[in-house]
Order: sequence, then structure tokens, then C-alpha cells
Amino acid sequence: VDLIVSADAFIYFGDLVPLFQSMDEALKVGGFVAFTLESVDEKNKASLDATKPDWRWQLTPSGRFAHRKQYIVNTGKQHHLKVFHYETLDNFRHENGVGVDGHVFVMQKIAEIGDVRNENKNNYEL
Repeated sequence: VDLIVSADAFIYFGDLVPLFQSMDEALKVGGFVAFTLESVDEKNKASLDATKPDWRWQLTPSGRFAHRKQYIVNTGKQHHLKVFHYETLDNFRHENGVGVDGHVFVMQKIAEIGDVRNENKNNYEL
């Protein structure tokens, strides 16, 4: 597969490792995945960072999950995906009159499963 696109679907899962495993298996080297996620607002982010510094996702009152940027970057790295493009999304949707923040990720597969040579040569940081 050369391209996987998912808009407002991954927000219904907390742990995204199984999805990243499937994308790693399906994508060709050089292939892309693009997806949106919700994020927590700055107040909740500060609270989570202070009380649970290793948080990865947070269940929101809407019943959807908000994911931490670094969790996605790290999970991508573990599954041969590096960030190609990243943007924050301010008020990309409104729910009950309140804006919902999020992010959009475009990630590229940089190696095959088990190809350690290519993994160590690539910079995964934004």
C-alpha cells in the first residue's frame, strides 16, 4: 500500500499500537499515512503533565480519545514511521458550541520490519 488516510477515526481508540502495527505491515517503504487526532487543551495538558508526566492519551467527556503528540512520534518510530508533516488544529470541529483542538500527522515509512540498518540512520524528531 502506498497511502493510508484516516480522518477522525483513530480518536475512538486509546492505545494506537495495534493500528501502527497494521500500518507498518501494510505500507511499502516510502509510503505515507495521514491522519487526524484530537488533543487536550492547554489547561488539561498542563494538569496531565504535572500529575501524570508519561500520559499517552486521555479519554475526553465526548467519549473520544485525545492523544499526546510525543506518544504518536514515539509509536511511529517503533513502527518504522517518521513524521513527514505535522500541524496543530485549533477548533477544527465544534461540539456543543465548544471548539475541539487536534493535530494532523503525515508520516512516512522509512524501513521494512526488521531492517535495522535504515532505522538507525533516520531522524524521527520534528
